Amino acid sequence: MMKRWLSLSLIAALLLPLLTACKGPEDETPEDDDLFTLRVCAAAAQRSADPVEAVQTGGDTLLFHLYENLMRWEDDGAGHAVLVPGAAESVVTEESYDGSVTYTFTLRKDAKWSDGKSVTSKHFLYAWRRLFEMEETPAVVSKLYMVKGYFDAKREKKGALLTGVEAPDPYTFVITLTGHYAYFLDEFCAGGLTMPVREDMVKKYGSAWGRNEDAIITNGPYQLKSMEEGQVTVERNRNYHSPRSDGPDEITFLPLESTGDAGAYSRLESGELDFLSGLPDSEITRRSEEGTLHVEPVPATCGLLMNSIAAPFDNEFVRQALAAVVDQKALTAALTDPTLSPATGFVPWGIANRDNEWSVASSTEPEPDVLLPEDLINGVQTEPEEPVFWDYRAVGDYGSVKDEEDYEARVAQAKILLSQGGYPNGQDFPEVEFLYVSSPQSEAAARYLQNVWKTTLNVEVKLRGLSEEAERELLLGGEYAMAIFRFDAAFDDALAFLNRWQGKFGPKDGNLVSFADRAYDLLLSVVSASSDSAREACLHDAEELLLSARSVVPLYYYGTTSALSGELTGVYRKAGGVYFFDGVHPVEADAEEDG
Repeated sequence: MMKRWLSLSLIAALLLPLLTACKGPEDETPEDDDLFTLRVCAAAAQRSADPVEAVQTGGDTLLFHLYENLMRWEDDGAGHAVLVPGAAESVVTEESYDGSVTYTFTLRKDAKWSDGKSVTSKHFLYAWRRLFEMEETPAVVSKLYMVKGYFDAKREKKGALLTGVEAPDPYTFVITLTGHYAYFLDEFCAGGLTMPVREDMVKKYGSAWGRNEDAIITNGPYQLKSMEEGQVTVERNRNYHSPRSDGPDEITFLPLESTGDAGAYSRLESGELDFLSGLPDSEITRRSEEGTLHVEPVPATCGLLMNSIAAPFDNEFVRQALAAVVDQKALTAALTDPTLSPATGFVPWGIANRDNEWSVASSTEPEPDVLLPEDLINGVQTEPEEPVFWDYRAVGDYGSVKDEEDYEARVAQAKILLSQGGYPNGQDFPEVEFLYVSSPQSEAAARYLQNVWKTTLNVEVKLRGLSEEAERELLLGGEYAMAIFRFDAAFDDALAFLNRWQGKFGPKDGNLVSFADRAYDLLLSVVSASSDSAREACLHDAEELLLSARSVVPLYYYGTTSALSGELTGVYRKAGGVYFFDGVHPVEADAEEDG
């Protein structure tokens, strides 16, 4: 047996600022006039505060304020959420010879529910088992395939069959996985879906649980005060073990009807709203022109797909030729959306880098300039004073975006490749249907590429716009030749983008272009048994192999925007669109500390 001890208390000491003047359960509740209240528009209307049912857009933002998982997220000081101890104070990781990995969590004794009762391992055990017994089990449950007993539990919808989850005593919680999964702690031990749940409250209130403030008992920094017509107000949980002295006393989550809501932005400007996720187009344009636009990465990539088992893209020379004349910079500029950025790889910005050993000093070769995600998106060309390597993309960029002066040479090479593929100057090129989702952005991208191929290679493709559902059905059936498609992260790891392209998978399993490469498969098999540097290196090498086949051509990355009142500071964010407001405080508070 090999054991590795990870002291979460030590991590906390290194990452968390010392808390001063903290309020405890015995402190008096502030008078209403003294309450620090926050009004935010960051999530769609939620029907429930049940961790399993708060699935509308932005639901995790609400859950992370109400509940605390075994691990939790804190501000790293630069606005990025980092993993720190939550309801667990330590964890022992044990790897067995059969490849299974067991996590043994020791819960903190001072963790309390909002009604003052202790948080115990049975509350986590109930939450995990309940997940498999819900009548309409969320699709996300399928991600938990790595837990021992998963397939039996899912088939029978019987949580007791989930043998990889145990609670041997009130303050010990054990999870056994079938292998090594580097993203397990942050995705499933700090995620919203597996937050602890009180079985006694669920049984007492039945269908009202999660939908009625009287029926909601939480263990996070806030507790539910009211929920009506999609508007949710939370207030400080006076029993929380690590209360902040500077955060809001109350937070009201107003329904986010749509991103880019001009009316909501007007309320932000007038002071009726303190935070808004998604600026209107006019404001994005204005800030972009002024150079003040801050774009936050969205872990999603728009890619061009050329089906490797459908003519004429079963010919590698054809794929290489059409891919060579794709200019990501020019395409993104033509779309005139400042939140988009040229894709430099298939895995986008906003995905965690899990190589804890990587550093500038680790190589004797000169390191290239590394930019923060927001700098790359906004075109900043200067290296930051202290490069940050929290992002997968920051430590492995292959430069798919070529310099403009190389473009003519690329076109010339593409013509040679197309001729080698049997279509000199596009002669006799078959009729190809080019699929895209019927949206202004996707149609503009498709038309741009259609024109590029016609003007550079004399190749014509026929455009066909579809609903997202209709396009997905054709792609999963392998019944297409060429398409544009958006890929989103199912979880925060490069594997979420790369796993689907293994040769053992077909279109119905997600390998939409039937890509097959034995070296690629071998690299991903190493990933499943490795961690840190070895794992990340294999992921980067696998991505490079995928790109070299040209069946998948990354086009652009997505971004999003938000705005906080100029009088406030302290919002931090987890990639994927989760915002944390527990540390928001007036700007003058920072000025007083500096003074």
